[in-house]
Amino acid sequence: MSLPSIIYNIFVIPLLYIGFHVLSLFHAKVRRGIRGRKALFDHLRQKFAEQSDRTNRVLIHAASMGEFEQARPILRTIRERYPDALLCVSVFSPSAFDHLKQNSEIDILTYLPFDSRKNVLRFLQIVNPSVIIFIRYDLWPNLVWQAHKRGIYTVLIDASLQQTSWRQKPVIRQFNQAIFAKLDLICAISEQAAEHIRTAFVPYAPVIATGDTRFDQVVFRAKEKQISEIFSFPVDNWLQSFVAGSTWPEDESIVLTAFAKLCQQQVGARLILASHEPSENHLAGCERLCKTLKLRTVRLSRNTGTEQADVLLIDRIGILANLYAAASVAFVGGSFGPGVHNVIEPAAHSAPVLFGPQMHNSPEAVDMTNAGCGTIVRNADELYGLLQRLYTDSNLRNDLAERARQFVAARTGADRRIIELIHSKLSI
Repeated sequence: MSLPSIIYNIFVIPLLYIGFHVLSLFHAKVRRGIRGRKALFDHLRQKFAEQSDRTNRVLIHAASMGEFEQARPILRTIRERYPDALLCVSVFSPSAFDHLKQNSEIDILTYLPFDSRKNVLRFLQIVNPSVIIFIRYDLWPNLVWQAHKRGIYTVLIDASLQQTSWRQKPVIRQFNQAIFAKLDLICAISEQAAEHIRTAFVPYAPVIATGDTRFDQVVFRAKEKQISEIFSFPVDNWLQSFVAGSTWPEDESIVLTAFAKLCQQQVGARLILASHEPSENHLAGCERLCKTLKLRTVRLSRNTGTEQADVLLIDRIGILANLYAAASVAFVGGSFGPGVHNVIEPAAHSAPVLFGPQMHNSPEAVDMTNAGCGTIVRNADELYGLLQRLYTDSNLRNDLAERARQFVAARTGADRRIIELIHSKLSI
């Protein structure tokens, strides 16, 4: 055993085990995760016994729903090219497990067991995959190390590393080197990310820039469901709206103030507001602010299509990616708060994309700004001024929309490139 392996198994694993059980006393989500793993191996043996004839097995590990969305293009491509392959998806998050129970893209869904050496050996013996695909960051050391010992091909996709990442701190960096060195293939989101990973962790390992599967998934979702399928009322009045998505309170005060000024100049302007957390209290707060600004509101669940409203408040989750289809202009929230959310989704719908100054957490937002299809606004006056220009200058609006479309289109295809690289491991 290597020194990192000894330290991890003797010191880190016991601390993690104790830590999870202490946390479970205070957090229901942690309790659900522990309970969900109690009969894990019995459940797995039964599931795999039912499909013992399917020996071409692929294990895809996605920590939570965000990572699973990134994995979906890979799942679809494997299913299309290798229809006999058995697709097993492991997750860490109880919420993701509950959400994916009925997902038809998955043959077998399982929690990832606690990463003790004993658990991992039992897990790999039952699943017996030919390939393990990890998504983004969630690498569990014993799983990587034991897979390497068993000759199981391991791949990390959508890999990235910022130069200021905590993963490059002393000691942690050496520990990560011991993990990354045992991966057979690392697929980075860009050449820059690939170079950062090589420099930090694995100078001689196969690190290849294949792109980011999020672009493939966003484009797929943009085509998957029409806006008319989301609204239970005539949609015409809400097409070509200003759509503000994943907004936090800090965003909403600026967006609504700017939009109220816009309504004074642009008769018939409409805003679709999809808050990051559309709880009852939060929606009520938005309604109060709109009333103060003399904006008429209606909630999605209460809209019959006859209400005279300026602002449509979205009180459902999971539909934002499709809502952007109604956007003539889009604002992405979090950018006046903790950090901007997904800027790829509105761009995939060919909408000019606006966001606040807190956007450096998103490499895509930085790239979109540099490419001239993403625009930073710093306050309500700037947002109003830009909205006014976009509403009155169709050439400017169309130019930004086309740049956004091209930005996304140029970055699709990561799923195909990744599958080509591991083709020989899937064709057994």
